[in-house]
Amino acid sequence: RASRGEQAMRSPLIIWLHGLGDTGRGWSHLKHELRLPQAVRYAFPDAPESPVTCNGGYVMTSWMDLETIPIGNGLPDDAKGLADSTQIIHALIDAEVAKGTASEDIVLGGFSQGGAMALLAGYSYAKRLAGVACLSGWPSLRVQLAERVGGGANAGTPLFIGHGTQDGVVLPECGKDAAERHTAAGVQVTFLDYPAAHGPHPAGMAALRSWALEALKLEDDE
Repeated sequence: RASRGEQAMRSPLIIWLHGLGDTGRGWSHLKHELRLPQAVRYAFPDAPESPVTCNGGYVMTSWMDLETIPIGNGLPDDAKGLADSTQIIHALIDAEVAKGTASEDIVLGGFSQGGAMALLAGYSYAKRLAGVACLSGWPSLRVQLAERVGGGANAGTPLFIGHGTQDGVVLPECGKDAAERHTAAGVQVTFLDYPAAHGPHPAGMAALRSWALEALKLEDDE
């Protein structure tokens, strides 16, 4: 892990992607829950607005179209929406790297469909990241997942997956499937389930904090 002096010279960053109909501001509490060292910065981008099939075509912030809720392992992929949002997220990371943040100092994470996007965009990014985190999310484009992950720059990038056992929006099977598929592709996966519905849980936040300290090679200042 980095010493306090080395930490002060770095600019570690967590980019966190929100869920359906939310905004980045809706997850701004994350910095207070994780209580990471002050050197850590956060970015909470907003998804583009688009019609969402499962909500009757209503236009809202969404990283991709969703046909139905609850979401299970048989969810059809919105290939175009996933590709467009992956491009947006990669551009966000590229902009941070261009400003001087090392890609290895960036964690990409998200909740629900934001977690699904973190998995897809993180493991298809062309440079090594510090880590990828997915809360209450799911794996997308499953057929190509093993090749995409195992053959990419982030094959060795650690992954945190947390999922509530009582989640009725994104079924618990999705978190387990994501963990199993990424483990099979060679990723070092930390998987935690906890007694919660579709949302964060104190045990999940505590585990995510410990994992992020390790992924970003930070010394705990508490």
